[in-house]
Amino acid sequence: MIVKEERDMAMNEEMIFNQIDLSRNSTLQLFEGLTEEQADLIPQGFNNNIRWNLGHIYTVQNTLLNKFGGKSIKTPPRYLELFTPGTKPAEWQGEVPTLDELKQLLEAQPAQLKEALAGQLQDEAIQSFQSLSTVGEILSFTTFHEGMHVGVIKGLKKANAV
Repeated sequence: MIVKEERDMAMNEEMIFNQIDLSRNSTLQLFEGLTEEQADLIPQGFNNNIRWNLGHIYTVQNTLLNKFGGKSIKTPPRYLELFTPGTKPAEWQGEVPTLDELKQLLEAQPAQLKEALAGQLQDEAIQSFQSLSTVGEILSFTTFHEGMHVGVIKGLKKANAV
């Protein structure tokens, strides 16, 4: 019975990491043809721009796993200032990450998470996030979160005629 449980856990882990890759590939496609100027436009009816949404996807995935999952996932401190919930591009001061920097971080993140979290998705979170109580549940939620922001970015692109 233990062999079946271990196989099921490994299969679930593989499925979650495949979902992370699938979601991230959709996100990375949004960079095609996008300029730095287009990434900063905020059309009427929107609170943030494309750059904020891209940085937010990266930052929230790390911070949820760190804060609630109890896993040591590093995020550049500047990203916490720029991209956490409640931040806005209108309040930014100083330099912001380029699209190339954001793309590189987003490309590398799935492999980094897999390396950092392999075999730990069944671990109890140090604090529940909403009703999610394991590291794997929190990680799985981040794919939903990312998909929501992919939809927002598509809306921004359409509103900005990008």
